[in-house]
Amino acid sequence: MNWIFKVPVFVTIWAAYLLVKIPTALSGFLVVPFLWKYRDTDYLNLPYWTKPWANPEDWDGGPSSYESSLPKWWVDTRGKDLKAFYQYHAIRNPANGLRSFEFMDLDIDPKKVEFRTNKEFVRYEPNTLRAWDMKLSWYFAWQGWRAGMKFIYIWNDERHAVIKFGWRVEPSDAKATDTEVMGLADASFASKVLPYRKG
Repeated sequence: MNWIFKVPVFVTIWAAYLLVKIPTALSGFLVVPFLWKYRDTDYLNLPYWTKPWANPEDWDGGPSSYESSLPKWWVDTRGKDLKAFYQYHAIRNPANGLRSFEFMDLDIDPKKVEFRTNKEFVRYEPNTLRAWDMKLSWYFAWQGWRAGMKFIYIWNDERHAVIKFGWRVEPSDAKATDTEVMGLADASFASKVLPYRKG
């Protein structure tokens, strides 16, 4: 089947995911302050009710082993008090704990990843396009019926646009090594719209 004909199904699945994600993210404004008590609790020992708002990648005891369940770069710029904790888990990364539920995440299998792109890169970032003196890059990647897309446009030397939506599956995942595959478990759903970003 031509991939274009799959797009309506991909969009329907995105919409179904958002029907869960949006209410969970909104309820996080009220729930996240109660997670503060568990900020130094190993992820595996968290009460079950906390899981939708406790991203396993960020939480204490996760793969990055962040202290107080906040990344070092966030602590360095915002601190690690309740306000910083709230901003990170309720506003910047709302409901990212949904990836801890198997029916919501995507465990990437390189043999099953398909994609379309205007140019294949290892990393699709504005600085990659600038290095290639390109203005536009995009990809649409999927595994089964779960898809992700990214669009980048370079306005000038200082500004760019980035739109990213869907599961975090990328063209480079199709060529991931066995070691890299270990880091591709529990791929989450992402949404980013930056129409005129500096950097």
